[in-house]
Amino acid sequence: MTERGLKLQGFSTKEIGSDLSAGLTKAIDAVTGGMANAVLAGVNPVHGLYTVLAATPVGALSTSSVFMNIDSTGAIAATAGSMLLLYPAEDRPLALAVLTLLTGVFMLSAGLLKLGFLTRFVANSVLRGFLTGIGVNIILGQLGDFTGYSSVYENKVVKAVDTALHLGQVNPQVLLVGVVTVVLIVALDRVRYVNKLALLIALAVASALVPLLSLSTVPLVSSLGTIPDTLPRPVLPDLAFIPGLIGPAFALTIIALAQSAGISQAYVNPDGKYPNTSRDFLGQGVANLSGAIFQGLPAGGSLGGTQLLVKGGAKSRWANIFTGVMAAIIILLFGNFISNIALAALAGLLMVVGYQTLKFGEIRKVWNTSTASRWLMIATFVATLIVPLQWAIFFGVALSFSLFAYRQAESTTIVEVVTDAAGLPIEQPAPANLPSDKITVLNVYGSLFFAGARNLEEDLPQPDATRNAVVILSLRGHAEVGSTFIGVLERYQKALAASGNTLLLVSVSAAVHEQLAETGFLDMLDADNLFVVSKPGESTARAFQHAQEILQSSNR
Repeated sequence: MTERGLKLQGFSTKEIGSDLSAGLTKAIDAVTGGMANAVLAGVNPVHGLYTVLAATPVGALSTSSVFMNIDSTGAIAATAGSMLLLYPAEDRPLALAVLTLLTGVFMLSAGLLKLGFLTRFVANSVLRGFLTGIGVNIILGQLGDFTGYSSVYENKVVKAVDTALHLGQVNPQVLLVGVVTVVLIVALDRVRYVNKLALLIALAVASALVPLLSLSTVPLVSSLGTIPDTLPRPVLPDLAFIPGLIGPAFALTIIALAQSAGISQAYVNPDGKYPNTSRDFLGQGVANLSGAIFQGLPAGGSLGGTQLLVKGGAKSRWANIFTGVMAAIIILLFGNFISNIALAALAGLLMVVGYQTLKFGEIRKVWNTSTASRWLMIATFVATLIVPLQWAIFFGVALSFSLFAYRQAESTTIVEVVTDAAGLPIEQPAPANLPSDKITVLNVYGSLFFAGARNLEEDLPQPDATRNAVVILSLRGHAEVGSTFIGVLERYQKALAASGNTLLLVSVSAAVHEQLAETGFLDMLDADNLFVVSKPGESTARAFQHAQEILQSSNR
């Protein structure tokens, strides 16, 4: 087939080689990482492989981002695992499929409703605290398989302390395999060309020690269940599990979409345009629906996977599609090898992955940004170590919204506009008490909703001892106001009128004018005292002239 013919099918002979190479490299990484993530989720490693086969290629066809790799990540798998622990081991595969299905439904809904903007309300400090906690949880959670000591406690921090107190019960054979894995990964990762295969080589060499040294007490992947030698068949999820998994699926959706939003803005498409975040949400939703049918893990945009594809020379969506195809071939050809991987080797791999999740540069950046950011990160981090992960992310999101609302309220300010010696307008702090026989022009900045409106009320110049004054209050830039602010206006208007003073509203938008009319505020304000925005500065000029006429009339 000619190069022109290949282009018509979405290929070009110059690109196909790069995409194929990148896809093969990612497939090897995805197979090892998929098994490790399945172990994190508390299910047979085969479910991690199914994720690569189903979610990755389907997601590649659905997202706006050309290079986004959709796969299960350590954070997603660890969170899913904390939720699946509530189910007996024999029910976890069924619950897993439903969890993946619901996560896909939530993601798909977010995409269709164009809710991509909502991720901006999850503070970076919260996400960093959560991901750091996930990294620590991943490391501590592998101590059992890494050392051979099984702690009776559930909390991972307590398990770590219990393990440290029972070092005499550590299995030296298991520990040897785990340590060899970690050393090999760290060493090979520094070797050029070999580093792309570091995980696979480390798993193979460490697992080979089991038969070579007759390490009979080291458990293998096969102990978790049979690894099939065929590709999975589609199975409809058992919908009876839905009620107990709605909340966990929603938490997973928040985690996955918050992670993927950064990918959408980090990697430009080949046409030079940035991907559409909401369309990427939709693509991840479709990927999870596909993954659920094949009993895969919940998946989302993987930053590490995307980086690996791009560095590997990916040129189009076909790189992700080839990843799924190559993973299928690897599973069919090397299924027996997968069964003989030592669990201690997988534990060592996961401990390295957990450590790589600890982005110390990002942590330092958040720490040095502000006191609020620092404590937000710390609070989320501590919550991640103490409470179930789905509640930790809800806690962090709640903190984000609370901090956002607080800062919005605190940002509401009111200033007085006066003219300097040259006749130019300048702003200065509003007076605490309204001066008599004078026109006071006030500008309002910040949110006019909820607490912001109440803060504004406290800062308005008080008219208790004021006579014959006019207040010109500008609402420039406010397309909408809340009922709390309208209540503030009503009380201020009454207080001014009680002492013979006048309130003028200027730069009022059509929408705000309608709000004031519908709520009855205009019934208590003279129609001549409201000036709808027209040309810049015109309504204020007309209001100032009207205010002068009011003062002159009162002084006669």
